[in-house]
Amino acid sequence: MPVKNKNKVNQLISKLSPCLYIVSVIVLLSTGRNALAIDYIEITNPKFIPEKGGVAIGAGTEADEVQNIFKANLDKVLYFQIIPGTKQVFEESDNIVFHVDLELKKNPVQLNSIIWSQGKKEALASKTFELENDQDIRELGLAVSDWFVENTLQFNGVATSRIAYTAQKTNRRKNIMLSSYDGTVIQRFSYNLGSNNFSSWSFDNKNILYTTFTRSKAQLAIQPSIRLRSKILAFPAGSQPLGASWHPDGKSILLTLMKQGNADIYSYNLSDAILESLFNWKSLETSPHMSPDGKKIAFVSDAAYPRRPQIYIHNLATEKTERVTFKGNYNSSPKWSPDSTQLAYERQKKNIFQLYKYNLLTRRHVKLTFGRHDFEKPDWSPNGKQIIFSAKMKKVSKLYYISSFGGRTIRVTKTPLIFPRQILSGANSHCNISLHLTGNHTKIFSVSLPFFRNNTN
Repeated sequence: MPVKNKNKVNQLISKLSPCLYIVSVIVLLSTGRNALAIDYIEITNPKFIPEKGGVAIGAGTEADEVQNIFKANLDKVLYFQIIPGTKQVFEESDNIVFHVDLELKKNPVQLNSIIWSQGKKEALASKTFELENDQDIRELGLAVSDWFVENTLQFNGVATSRIAYTAQKTNRRKNIMLSSYDGTVIQRFSYNLGSNNFSSWSFDNKNILYTTFTRSKAQLAIQPSIRLRSKILAFPAGSQPLGASWHPDGKSILLTLMKQGNADIYSYNLSDAILESLFNWKSLETSPHMSPDGKKIAFVSDAAYPRRPQIYIHNLATEKTERVTFKGNYNSSPKWSPDSTQLAYERQKKNIFQLYKYNLLTRRHVKLTFGRHDFEKPDWSPNGKQIIFSAKMKKVSKLYYISSFGGRTIRVTKTPLIFPRQILSGANSHCNISLHLTGNHTKIFSVSLPFFRNNTN
């Protein structure tokens, strides 16, 4: 419900924090024809429903393009919801707490931006964005979106991020794709003759690691994110890599290696191709993922009961391994939060997968998703405020964002996917999300993969 007590609202605004409560926001372009109104509410409440805001867009000008990009990216932030309206209605509303003036100038192209707070004579924030010669108008909209989020929600924006994911057309091979954060700009990344899955961004965002499957074998490939030629990694005869992730130092990777029907976890040095065994149990171990601080490794094993995978955490300092999931017969896909304090993962219950997060400090497990659909393969944005995942709501799996506190979801792309698997990496305001498919690889090559489910589309 909207805020009606302006005194309380002003007190709240003076102490802005990541835990913002119900306020309304109006965004105006200086042309006088265009207006955006946005609302947001308490984001730490997992059942939050954003208050409605409004949009009124004028004629097709560069200002309108900036505004449309701004709107599209705020939609994906999840804490804002925008609806049509008029400038007059917004100005007469008692619920408007912020407004931002955007003035677009040419020769050179500049965007003067000011955020105002209701009842305050001084601007909350102001900035002039300049468009360089090699940039386009879209980059202004992205910059304003991140700037607005950072000055209202008090955490880094991710509008300039890219998503790496795997898509597959009917009767075609799977390919790694790159998408903008708002899902509007998509390009193909992999061009080899294999079927490509399990992409993982390096922590410096310069390289993408992925698995290439052919009819006879599986290979790991490293490819610069600017789409130069990929490099195939070498492994001993009789072994096959089944997916990998990066070490924070970028000099080595963690991978699952299949040998003689068993899957174990190794460290692989990129400079000399030396393998070091990390977990060589009699059971199956998969999905290794090192924490961003480099202190712990999360992985999946069926050591407790065959074919019933659970999540474990290995402390590199103490060399102790701890099981952290005990409910459910299938817990998988653990991914670290950017601050290394939480894990997002999937759990199967009554043949349906739901998303959970585990807090290492409180040892609490919190359910994030609900419903009759499968919600799978979660991963974090670098600011820790969003989680990306796949959901099969209408026969085909699609990509969605959800707040890291739970609540409503929003669709990312429209590309058909089969069991996407997400991995988020990046730094600062750049959100690099790697989305992977784990389809029925037994139809592509002759190795039986542990814990991988068949796709029956």
